[in-house]
Amino acid sequence: MPVGKNKPGKVECLNPQSGRRMNIDTDTWQLFSKAINETLKGGKALSFTELVEGIHDYMHAHKINFKKSIPWYAVTVKNDMEVRGLLKVYTEKGKKMNSLRK
Repeated sequence: MPVGKNKPGKVECLNPQSGRRMNIDTDTWQLFSKAINETLKGGKALSFTELVEGIHDYMHAHKINFKKSIPWYAVTVKNDMEVRGLLKVYTEKGKKMNSLRK
């Protein structure tokens, strides 16, 4: 779980391209982090679109009714996980791919 200068119940997310920081609820960060890990487990490498589809599937399978923008939170948590060294983002055959770091 990320630590830092967080407000209570918040996680400070970092963007690797812009360096921007934003705070999101800890529960939301944990939900998306777990969904991303589950979607990419087993060495899968997915495009962002495929990753978002996997997160949708995860939420549906676990009967999670998330009312906010799944793609927005997916990219925010994915970028933060990349900065923290949990995810690897690379280009393969002209497509940006995402996978878990080993």
